[in-house]
Amino acid sequence: MTDNVEQHPAHPTDMETPGVMTAVTHNRYGDPDVLTVRQVPVPEPSPARVLIRAAASSLNVYDVHMTTGYPLMARIAAGLTKPKNSVPGSDLAGTVVRVGENVTDFKPGDAIFGAIGSGAFAAYSTATSRAIALKPDDVSFEDAAATPLAGITALQGLRDVGQLRTGQRVVVNGASGGVGTFAVQIARALGAEVAAVCSTEKVEMVKSIGADEVIDYQRFDYTERLRGFDLLFDNAGNRPWSETSRVLEPGGTQVSITGPKHRFVGPLRMLLWRKTTSQFGDKRFTWFTARINRTDLDTLAGFLSSGQVHPVIERTLVLDQVPEGLRYLGKGHAVGKLVVTM
Repeated sequence: MTDNVEQHPAHPTDMETPGVMTAVTHNRYGDPDVLTVRQVPVPEPSPARVLIRAAASSLNVYDVHMTTGYPLMARIAAGLTKPKNSVPGSDLAGTVVRVGENVTDFKPGDAIFGAIGSGAFAAYSTATSRAIALKPDDVSFEDAAATPLAGITALQGLRDVGQLRTGQRVVVNGASGGVGTFAVQIARALGAEVAAVCSTEKVEMVKSIGADEVIDYQRFDYTERLRGFDLLFDNAGNRPWSETSRVLEPGGTQVSITGPKHRFVGPLRMLLWRKTTSQFGDKRFTWFTARINRTDLDTLAGFLSSGQVHPVIERTLVLDQVPEGLRYLGKGHAVGKLVVTM
């Protein structure tokens, strides 16, 4: 993989679009080798959608699941026997070039970012207006593209599900990945004290994004070292409730976004078991799935513009490198986000 490729300027906006575009595509599930980069028709926006000329995208674990079709539960949304959407990719930043006749809140020339579900690994994509928001002028397309899905997951998990408030104490387990790096910064922006858990080689980076305390899990057991926290935001899911609950004070909450994965139902079986077990004590376990909406994208835009949150970008890729990037991301060792420039 290639680090720090040349940053491309924003595309100029006009009403003209070519008939074909370059896109990453697949017509069957499998490892990232099933993806190919080829020329496909530019999509036409329906009356309720906008057409976006992409400047940048980013990779998420979600995209790995949509590519592999595993766990099998993912196919309920993605397509039972083959992908419903031939172009994967959710996170996007770019410029609106055309709007459907029912769209009144965006216009050609608007710089936007969002999580569009599929179609983002392409030169042009369409999106519903609820899945995108205006990009601040002082935020780059690359930073904006790195933010939507991971940022909203962290924001909703901390603020809404975990009910994190100013002055409270939170542990972020798995603090060095895409969601984790946003969780550390958003927790700080919400006024919380943050203890972060990561591996040895990532300790300094996690300190640099604002964690008050960083636990190197290769040297220390955070479930033995930490006590009295209001919230555990678990982005790793690799420890049982009987151990992780020790870091919480009575009335504290653990919010998980993953866990040990079963071939068919992913982490759901273990998450249900942990939630059931937690009903018998004075601490709470729960999990959630992020919901994309413009209000929360606007909140993230404010964090980015104010400098309270800045995406950690490990590598910048081009479209041809998306399969390689997804393979790397699937191994679970990425630092922050991998961004794709168009």
